[in-house]
Parts: sequence; structure tokens; C-alpha cells
Amino acid sequence: LPADYQTRIDGLTTPEIHALFLSVMDTPLRQLGIGESLRSALLKLLNALPNQNRQDAEWIRNRIYLDTDLWHPRKDNAAFIRSAQLAIWEEKQAVVSYTTRAGNEITRTIKPYGLVAKSGIWFIIGGAGDKTQAYRLSRIRSFQMTDEPFSRPEGFDLQVSWQEWVARFESREASYPVVVEVAEAAIPFLSREVGVDVLQQGGQSHSSIRSGWKRFTLSFENETAARGRMFALGLQVEVIHPAELRQSLRDHAAEILRIYS
Repeated sequence: LPADYQTRIDGLTTPEIHALFLSVMDTPLRQLGIGESLRSALLKLLNALPNQNRQDAEWIRNRIYLDTDLWHPRKDNAAFIRSAQLAIWEEKQAVVSYTTRAGNEITRTIKPYGLVAKSGIWFIIGGAGDKTQAYRLSRIRSFQMTDEPFSRPEGFDLQVSWQEWVARFESREASYPVVVEVAEAAIPFLSREVGVDVLQQGGQSHSSIRSGWKRFTLSFENETAARGRMFALGLQVEVIHPAELRQSLRDHAAEILRIYS
């Protein structure tokens, strides 16, 4: 083929138009400051489509809407998103003050590689020393970009790095095994409460001695996390093992009775 050869695009198919005009991830794009640019680009594309294709675009927009926002998003969730975005664009290191899940305040210098939005929650992926870590933006108390440049690791892939971090995080999360018996009618709620992935991957179903109940082995971060999830299911679940969790549930229930007696 000659050097200036170009293939000809005959036009978008209906499934391609449906994919382009499906409304998704609107809030994260607004937070990044490119929501209006996306809408403008789609409007230009819509006006350039033939009449029938334009009808296809309108058809899908009025039939499917994917809302990825949380029900009650935190107002400070993206407080430093513009600062983080600038540091990523300019490849400048940043000094970050951060509150860990345990409530400890830490300050460290990171190399911000990218931003990830998961279920309405923003994370910044950054290198500190020889490790790559994800930091939840809502836990960042201050973000100060420095004049010190950095080079992104050769071959760095943001999506792959995020998936690896999630795998490490979930392996730490699921370190407290709990055997429970659940009423069959409450199993869908159990899926929502502990996560579908837990039931499909970490949870193991066993036959139960009670009719209409199922026995599962689940994994939680710790005893406190497991107790909170079990209380949410009320009388529809019974912890079989470990014994200390059963005792913790009894003690907590007695404390609730004392408060409301």
C-alpha cells in the first residue's frame, strides 16, 4: 500500500451509535472539568449524523441511563481533584497529608500517575519509594504540588496498576472467616450486604441442618466489620462460627437493649 493510503469509513452502525450516546459516568467527567466538552462533542456528532442514525442516538438516550453516583456522595470527595489532575498532567511530585483507614495522619511525597473513579469515589494512583499505592481523595487533607519533576515508570499501565491494587486490597479485606446460616429468602440481601463477589468467589455454600436455610462461609476484614454486616440482616442470619463473634453479637445486642429499655 502507498504511504498515504487511508481506509474509508462508511458510517457508524446502530450498535456503535448506541454505545457512543449511552449516558454514563457523567459526574466524574464534570468533576474533571470535561463534562461540557463531552456534551459539545456528542452534539456535534449528533448533528452530523444522517436522520435515521440521529433517531438511533435519541432512541438509546431515552431508554437506558447508567447512574454511577453514590446515593449520598461526600461533598469533599473530589476536593483536590483539580490539584491532583494538574500534578498528573505536568508530572510533578506532590506532598500529601492523608488520613488512613485506621485514623492515622501521615504525610508523604508521591509521584501522581493517574486518577481512578470507582462507584463515585475518586482515588489517585501514586508512587512512593518503590511502591505504587492508591489514595482515596476524600481522605486527603492537603495536596501540594512541588516543582520536582518525575518520570513515569516505563510500561506503566493505569488500568493494570489499579486492578493489581484492588486485588491486594481485597485480599487484606477478606481475612476473617465466618460461617453463617441464612434464610433462603434473605440470600439476595446477603449478596448486597457482603457483595456479590464475596458470594461468587469467597463465599462457599454448604447444606444446612434447617429446612429453608443455607450455610455459607464468608470472609470479612475483621470482627467489627462482620458484626455490623450480621446485625444488618437481623433475624435472617445466624453466625455459627467463630464463637467470639457470636459472643460479640450477644454483648452488642444486650447493650442495645439496655439503651432502649
